[in-house]
Amino acid sequence: MIYIDAERCISCMKCVKACPFQVLETSSGKPECIRETLCIQCLHCAAVCPREAISLEDLNGTLQGDFPSLPDDFPDLIEYHLLARRSYRSFKSDPVDKEIIAHALKTSAWAPSAKNDHPAEWIVVSGKPFIQEIMDHILKYVDETGTSPEIASLYKVGRNVVTGTANTLILAAAKATSINPSVDSALALYNAELILQANGLGTCWAGYLTRMCNQIPALRQLVKLSEDCQIYGALMVGYPDQEHYLHIPNRKKQPTIQWIETALR
Repeated sequence: MIYIDAERCISCMKCVKACPFQVLETSSGKPECIRETLCIQCLHCAAVCPREAISLEDLNGTLQGDFPSLPDDFPDLIEYHLLARRSYRSFKSDPVDKEIIAHALKTSAWAPSAKNDHPAEWIVVSGKPFIQEIMDHILKYVDETGTSPEIASLYKVGRNVVTGTANTLILAAAKATSINPSVDSALALYNAELILQANGLGTCWAGYLTRMCNQIPALRQLVKLSEDCQIYGALMVGYPDQEHYLHIPNRKKQPTIQWIETALR
């Protein structure tokens, strides 16, 4: 699984120190993979190698190019991006650029994941006719079961709380037998959302849609959701049709922080 090029290796052993599961050990002055079954392919070893001597099967161990240097004001920029992120439910009719979505979903693979499992599989739904078909299934289900009746009552007055006016939806699916599918999928989807909003798209987490996709058999079939998978998160996506927000809203509820420290003796 992990291949170390002996000719490039300078025996610094940084890879051995970086390995979280002690897969690598020193042998004859060189690092060697001795516990392949424990390797989670996180490639921490490749990330710290100064000679790019580590690869994963037929893949380079790292992306090509130097490690990016961040500007001095990056902490302020990332904080602003997080605070300025808003939930949008009303969108223009313009189709969303597929390349932006593809790039965001590819970047989501760098989100944290339990044992590097990365279980998320992406379903991207585009086009108002298809989304209307989704809504028809949901409205029928609401009418027959009485589940979440506010969906139907608000829809009648022109307020779609399930998909808004989006013409693109992103569904994060994963096998229920994955190590930690709910958390891993949410982290990956949030990574993607930050990239999407950085590229001028509006997004909104679609909780109703997530639940309904799992509950309605006809809807599962419509979005081609396999039997062993669940939807663990969904986004409405589009170009916002409203004016740019002028301020960052306050938060009444402040986080509760409990500090637990070892007492000095």
